[in-house]
Amino acid sequence: MSQALMSESAHPISDPYGSSPVGTIVGVVFVEQRASTPLGPRIVHANAEMLRLSGYESASLIGSPLGLIYDRNKLQGLIENLPVIATASSYYYMDRFLIRAGGTKRLCRWTIRPTNQEGETPGLFVLTAEPVIAPSDRSARSGARDYSRLTFPTKGDQPADGASTETVPTSRGHIPAVESETPATAPVTEPVPPAPILKVSQGGGMTAPPERDYEQCRSESLSLAVAGVAHDFKNALQTIKMNLELAALATQSASKASIHINEAALALGDAETLARQMLAFTKGESTQRRVIRLSDLIERVRLLCSAGTGVQCRLFLKEGTRCVEGDPNQIYQVLHNLVINACQAMPNGGTIDIISDNADLAEANEFGMAPGRYTVVSVRDRGCGIPAHQLPHIFELDFTTKQNGTGVGLASCQAIVTTHGGAIRVASQVGVGSEFLVFLPSTDSLSEPVAHSSTALPPRERIVPAGSGRILIVEDEPGVARSTLAMLKQLGYVGLHAGTGESAIRLYREHLESVEPIDAVLIDMTLPGGLSGVEVAKELWSLHPGVRLVATSGYFEDDAVLPEGSPFAGLLPKPYGMDKLSESLELAVN
Repeated sequence: MSQALMSESAHPISDPYGSSPVGTIVGVVFVEQRASTPLGPRIVHANAEMLRLSGYESASLIGSPLGLIYDRNKLQGLIENLPVIATASSYYYMDRFLIRAGGTKRLCRWTIRPTNQEGETPGLFVLTAEPVIAPSDRSARSGARDYSRLTFPTKGDQPADGASTETVPTSRGHIPAVESETPATAPVTEPVPPAPILKVSQGGGMTAPPERDYEQCRSESLSLAVAGVAHDFKNALQTIKMNLELAALATQSASKASIHINEAALALGDAETLARQMLAFTKGESTQRRVIRLSDLIERVRLLCSAGTGVQCRLFLKEGTRCVEGDPNQIYQVLHNLVINACQAMPNGGTIDIISDNADLAEANEFGMAPGRYTVVSVRDRGCGIPAHQLPHIFELDFTTKQNGTGVGLASCQAIVTTHGGAIRVASQVGVGSEFLVFLPSTDSLSEPVAHSSTALPPRERIVPAGSGRILIVEDEPGVARSTLAMLKQLGYVGLHAGTGESAIRLYREHLESVEPIDAVLIDMTLPGGLSGVEVAKELWSLHPGVRLVATSGYFEDDAVLPEGSPFAGLLPKPYGMDKLSESLELAVN
């Protein structure tokens, strides 16, 4: 699972410079965007402050992997997140150790961002490292920081009188010393590569982020962490989805096993919805609002939440209940959380009543609601109840009465309902039970069909598509690879597997020169370490122009489309099932 790029608790670290001020140094390194070594991307430039921080000579640092100086325990997480960071418009920060020459460590606040702003040299990451200091020391020492040491020239900029600038080479080799205003006149016998251009503010140098930006950085770092978790979550769902469909195909119709498989497939659809919501959060996407008939969502909640428990769910859905407008996934999440809480309040079993009705509220009403037309859903249990002194706090973030609870569930429910213009009311009595009322503004518009994730059907009710050809799967997750190969066999294809980009190229080349060439390649675009999916595609295209490529990733949206002129013949978001896989491969092969 990807490691989150979040700040960690600082530990007291000895200052290797003795009495020198801590926190006055900001080291800068440029690295390649591709992790070409097991220890990460190679360093192409380090400024003088980074040399001082790390204790390395320039010749030792340039050309070495980032793992030489970056916290080894957190390095793999950073490498796995590089594809996401490469698309960022700002920087991410994290508190990690800097490994100095000789093996000593120093806790630093690192930032990383791609050089993708206008006027910058593209294709690199720029990282900064600033020693972490105690809050009591920061205010006293912040004025001592020399920002001018980190100034990089932008295109067309000239150094001010008396100022110094540092040139940044793009290839391995010696780092030029800081140049004075008057350049050296010695003749250059070899061509000097152009320096990477780093965009800086008009006021001078590039520095570690100011304190006021840390909250923004923390939010962006959280988004990055969630994106990594969502990607790994989708990989796990991919393995589950494939194996469920294979199990359904191998199960007799109307057997007990098929009932359990279909219930698991329904739960899988919920998990897929959650993964989509996680990715939408990381991209700051607005909700997809539409007209919803709540009875559709309530029926699904009842099936999932009462399955395998001693709880019975009774529905009282009044005919003529008005529709609401909003995001069906978010509204479903609210109902799901409330019913789950009701089930957990009755560990020995019991009955939950879910009621839907209309409410036309006047100015003064018993619920303390604004006047208007509402659609109301009641979730009532006969559980342990909530003590009166805890009721005012149940919607607070981090408040929970459960031993292993997080306090996020009800807080998120309230946030979702509030953004939809509604409110939640609750009544509870210890030993009697609880009732939650969800008020949502009504609409007279007709509902649109609710899209459900595909579920595994009994084998005799399903037509298995037939295909033929040899398919190469480039996938680093063994579980995903095994289940996909099994599904390819079920579909009539011959499957081959490569766990890395390098082995994929080698395998494709071997078959290209044989009587059994590979007909299509399914490439995971986020291969960790080594060659990325895009680089594998480029290499395969150079070997065989016209190669049939299908891109897949947990970062892809369900409605993602290929850009015009793309070398890929298909795009397959994870988690995909048998039908989507068959459709993509059929288009690619034919």
